[in-house]
Amino acid sequence: MPDVPLAFHDVVCGLLVRSGRILLVHRNPTRLWAANCWDAPGGHIESGESECGALCREMREELGITVHADGSRLVGRLTGSDYDARVFLLGSWSGEPENRARDEHDEIGWFREEDVLGLVLADPDLLEIISEVLGEDGH
Repeated sequence: MPDVPLAFHDVVCGLLVRSGRILLVHRNPTRLWAANCWDAPGGHIESGESECGALCREMREELGITVHADGSRLVGRLTGSDYDARVFLLGSWSGEPENRARDEHDEIGWFREEDVLGLVLADPDLLEIISEVLGEDGH
């Protein structure tokens, strides 16, 4: 059987920090990629869409928040054979985050850095980015 090339995924993720905690989403066990893992909320960049546009759209769709784009900045990049994920720290947003993408995530939660150490993450390199972001936050 010939090798089938993997689809490549251009992705943006947003990190929300509040009171020394970071918001993560738990991917449903039925997901094809990184099932049953914790991850930063986000998703695919659609054709013709900017990174900022995708980030704002994904945060609205998944969490029901409005991102104040001027306060967001790139803090890391996660890459694999089939994905390139740009990770942004969201400096400010409007609305209270809630799980609006139940087909993608079965849970969301706020975690301190020591709590994240015990989680299975979709990409283990996300831990380093989270540690740096929470360290900048002064907690």
